[in-house]
Amino acid sequence: MSNPWFIPYAYIIIGETIYSLLEFLSSGGTFKGWWNDLRIWLYKRTSSYLYAFSDTILKLFGFSDPVFTITSKVSEEEVSKRHEKEIMEFGTSSPMFTILATLAMLNLFCLVSVLKDAILRDGGFGAYEKMGLQVMLCGFLVLINLPIYQGLFLRKDSGKLPSSLAMKSTTLALALFISFRFV
Repeated sequence: MSNPWFIPYAYIIIGETIYSLLEFLSSGGTFKGWWNDLRIWLYKRTSSYLYAFSDTILKLFGFSDPVFTITSKVSEEEVSKRHEKEIMEFGTSSPMFTILATLAMLNLFCLVSVLKDAILRDGGFGAYEKMGLQVMLCGFLVLINLPIYQGLFLRKDSGKLPSSLAMKSTTLALALFISFRFV
């Protein structure tokens, strides 16, 4: 972050973010709506690309037989109330949610590990000057994934993620975290 080449990149990122927010607000949106739109953009890109990649690899080896489940599109009153409050709706389990929840948990484990190391190591927070952007990115991803953490662990309504998905994604993320930690 002390490199002078950091400034143009920071300018572009901050400028694009502010422009996107102002454009969303000028078209009648809210800050929370813009933030949710940003989340959905990230979720669509992450889950669709990873699912397509894993499905293609499994098809190459003859293991994949995609199953599509038809879901009800009828809106319940409770779902409508959550939508009006701009609360994310999850409801059922799917491979897309497994990918998202696993990546969200992996980001959380990584952020907690880096912060723990920064506090307990001899160098303190100054030792992470070279990794400052990575820590900020990981923190941003944890912040943007708050609805997934709420859906996995805190929510009690019908829009929460199933507890089996919470166990599966936490186990997968922990296994990935431990395996990368020792590499």
